[in-house]
Amino acid sequence: MLPLDPLERMSPLPRLLRSAPGAEVRAELDRVAVLLGKAGDPAAAPAAPPAGGPLLAAALGFGRGALALREGALDAAVVLLEGAAAAFDREGEAEARDLARCEAVLARLRRDARSACASAVAELDAIAGAGDTGRRAAVVAGHYRGTAERIVGDAAAAQRTLLSALRRSEPFLGERAQILNSLGTLYVTLGAHGAAEALLEHAAELHRRRGDAVGEAIACGQLGAAALGLGALERARAALQRQEWLCARLGDAFGRARALAFLSELALELGRADDALALASCAREVAAGAAPPLRTWIAYAARAAGRARRDLGDPGAAAALEEAGALFRELGHPLGEALAAWDRASAEALAPAEPAAPVDWFSAAWSLGSLGLPSRVAQLLRERLEIEEAAPPQDNGGPAPDGGLRERALAAAAQAAPHVAVQREVELVYDRPDDLTVVAARRTAAHRNLGRLAALTLAPPGLVVAAIAASRVGARGLALPPERAAAACVADLPGLAVWLWPAAIPPVAIGRDLDDLRAVLGEPLRTALALAPFGRVLCPPFAGDAGAELEGVEVGALLALTASLAPGELRLAPRLGWDNEVGASLEALGFVVTR
Repeated sequence: MLPLDPLERMSPLPRLLRSAPGAEVRAELDRVAVLLGKAGDPAAAPAAPPAGGPLLAAALGFGRGALALREGALDAAVVLLEGAAAAFDREGEAEARDLARCEAVLARLRRDARSACASAVAELDAIAGAGDTGRRAAVVAGHYRGTAERIVGDAAAAQRTLLSALRRSEPFLGERAQILNSLGTLYVTLGAHGAAEALLEHAAELHRRRGDAVGEAIACGQLGAAALGLGALERARAALQRQEWLCARLGDAFGRARALAFLSELALELGRADDALALASCAREVAAGAAPPLRTWIAYAARAAGRARRDLGDPGAAAALEEAGALFRELGHPLGEALAAWDRASAEALAPAEPAAPVDWFSAAWSLGSLGLPSRVAQLLRERLEIEEAAPPQDNGGPAPDGGLRERALAAAAQAAPHVAVQREVELVYDRPDDLTVVAARRTAAHRNLGRLAALTLAPPGLVVAAIAASRVGARGLALPPERAAAACVADLPGLAVWLWPAAIPPVAIGRDLDDLRAVLGEPLRTALALAPFGRVLCPPFAGDAGAELEGVEVGALLALTASLAPGELRLAPRLGWDNEVGASLEALGFVVTR
């Protein structure tokens, strides 16, 4: 038996909990309570309770608890759901009891967060282990265990648990859709936005088929976040607009305020400050009208309104941004505080000051980067460049001397924010095409190197390794091997680089690659070459990684050896097995070969 089954003949409550506004659900609960003699005028109650009275009362309590959980009244939800579980237990309805217990655990998790996780996992394990692992209550218990593991930050365990629950959920369409929501949310948190989008699209479709507007609204909100992570701004807007519409119908203030705040930020990204201001004002009105007020979304709405007013030249911008910053500090919200620091830096950079005071962009950028949000750092770098470009020119009338370097830094950070990269390229193609050419060439060289390192994961064991020292190595990507080279670069530090070749590459090709690098740098190299007979590239670097993952390659001693070499010297390790003829060919290229 499901917890609401006893009410099936007298009420559409299961459908209303999925799709109706809270007021309509509450009215239906009160109507059922009157019918059962649990509310209203006692004189109007029937002389005897209807057949199955205790079960009907338990189902009614469960319905009230489910609505309280949906609306965020978590203390009431815990009391009502635990009471329903006890009532079902007294009537010997184990499945309904366990499902009510699961919902009570979920309410405690939402209310108490990390502090409730250990006891929640123990109780959910007991529920799942009490009978057939394929029954609905066991699937729901597995789902909520995965939620607890996500809350404590154990993403790997959460993924395992949720995938296990998903495999067992096929007979239960509603539970399957909810588990897909949770998996999608987990993958958004992990930054696996492609996987999140695929799962959440499936979840949203299942919710629509079941008429579950509550579940669909949750799926759409996370779909918007996944699309933003992929840089698909229009897809994000469509999903968030759907969430806002659904939440408005349901009377879900939290979901609607969230969607409107995201939409206002999105409008700012698309350059529509007037739309952003209207959306932020609406978000604030919804958040302030909730009981209690949703202060986090009030803060986000105030920030979006302040940035929109700034872009529109409204003098009220500073007050809105200051209010947002104060709210974020009061709430102890790390992302909000980082965004407020960004806003302060922007305000200082835009303020006329003689002489100009140094602006602290770093604090905000470091906080955002430490939160794992490189896309936000890219947006900050772009805003900084735009403010500097709009400022009066330097005394010599030219750009800032490090403007090209800042442009490359923005392009590198924007690898995590494709829409920022695209917007900046469009600006550069008209305003500074030479800078665009430099950025594009650097990115092409980096992509080529990444491709070679990825290809080396398929190569048989055996690598030739070169430690290269020269004063210009580590600057402007000069050590990245060119198109015609056979090498891949695994380290590019100030003064030092490490190149790899498959062991099967002919020595003369290795010599030509080093000769080309010497020409690019415009100075003699100090190079130590060695063979790593079992060396392999296991994994190329991810964006932001310090280098590729290698096996059977030792470069520390090789790098240290370069310090003892003379300019132009090429030291060959005996293990290479290169004969005098090879040495002569390398000397013909201008290297001083030593062994």
